[in-house]
Amino acid sequence: MDTIPAFRFNRRELEALARERATEFAESQPFPHAIFENFLPYNIADAIAREYPRPGDINWRLAGPGDVHHTHDDNIEKITSSDEESFPPLIRHVMHEFNSGTFLGFLSALTQFKMLSPDPCFYGCGLDSTGRGGRLMIHADASRHPNPKLQQLLNVIYYATPYWQESWGGHFELWSKDHGECVRRVTPRFNSMLVFFTGSNSYHGHPQPLATPPGIRRNSLAMYFYTTDRIADEAYGRYKNYVEWIRTSDLDRNVSVLHRGKAVVRLLPSAVVNRLATIVRRTRSALSETSLKSSNR
Repeated sequence: MDTIPAFRFNRRELEALARERATEFAESQPFPHAIFENFLPYNIADAIAREYPRPGDINWRLAGPGDVHHTHDDNIEKITSSDEESFPPLIRHVMHEFNSGTFLGFLSALTQFKMLSPDPCFYGCGLDSTGRGGRLMIHADASRHPNPKLQQLLNVIYYATPYWQESWGGHFELWSKDHGECVRRVTPRFNSMLVFFTGSNSYHGHPQPLATPPGIRRNSLAMYFYTTDRIADEAYGRYKNYVEWIRTSDLDRNVSVLHRGKAVVRLLPSAVVNRLATIVRRTRSALSETSLKSSNR
């Protein structure tokens, strides 16, 4: 049996922190967000960094930089895992703490969004890792939960690479609602956590290639939180289960026939696009499961 350090979120400490930062969250531009430095106890943060899996350690999924050509090399591109059985022991425990009632209370007090729903099944979230030369195009998220009544409202990203240097890049960029300019750049510092509102106009990413030393990766944990009470407004048009990718630099111009086909498909009614995206997602999931079973034989 694996032995992990004892760790639980402290309700009183988190509530005080949320009250202290609530106004900042609400007023931050270009959409509500807040950054928390040194969020976890150092021994927990250090242990997470030490056990964070590398390419080949677990059954990663190659995600890449977005709707554009890329190397298909998981030593470079973004890779992800939502399979909690493959999470190292402490990371698995901490991920469930991020989905706990205590943490949900913190998010509600911080954001003033009530009755948030966690995602203990980790649909589309979990572990993310990007290597030297990798990047992520600016985009607005899909609402990842397969139940359309659960609409994505908040994203939480926890950064897990020690001694991150500004010169390495990897800054998380928050863009204006017309996706015409970057309004804020966030350094993915070790043991920092970013909480941000996600909607139709919440454009974000890290679009510049990483300049990390060989073997150093941009590692993070991602959690998404949902609501059933979301109404259509300027910030949120509708439930959609496809990502809206935005081309902001010459690096994003290398588009294949497949990507051009996707662009045409998105001109169809949203209900049709959502249905097609669901079919693609289920097919990918089935293929991934088949591959995993084959590798375990």
